Amino acid sequence: MDPIKIKQCIAGNRLAQKELYESYKVTLFVLCQRYFSDREDALDVLQEGFVKVFRDLHQYDENKGYLISWIKKVFVNTCLEKIRKKKLLFSPISENQHEMESDVDILSELQLKDLTKMIHGLPLGYRTIFNLYVIEGFNHQEISQKLGITESTSKTQLMKAKKMLRSKLEMILK
Repeated sequence: MDPIKIKQCIAGNRLAQKELYESYKVTLFVLCQRYFSDREDALDVLQEGFVKVFRDLHQYDENKGYLISWIKKVFVNTCLEKIRKKKLLFSPISENQHEMESDVDILSELQLKDLTKMIHGLPLGYRTIFNLYVIEGFNHQEISQKLGITESTSKTQLMKAKKMLRSKLEMILK
């Protein structure tokens, strides 16, 4: 989206805002669905995210990156806020669960839609950590800060998510 349209959005021009919404709604809905398997929750976050984007668009600095990158950060944070509001509980860990499995790229042969279905089937805690670490690229320290959990809980949730995805994949390949 060009800088003039962005300025028009900031000024409250509804046509420019609609254009921004139409340009990114599908991509952002897919992002929301990665965190929420319930369609209504994903739609709620989509709406909340766009409200925040239009409210805070004046903070976007084109010198620091692309508009879509800034918008995706707003949406990831909105997803995490909704998860926190739902009082998502991450499963407790014991000391011997800190060992991480080696990253075997067992998922590389899947179609994107198959992988998306499999990720949707993960429990919310696993899915959230998996999305943040694997898809969004956050490290465990960042995840622990964003979610208010320990780094070891983040690592364990990721390990369990990968293990569950591997099991699902093995069932498909049999």
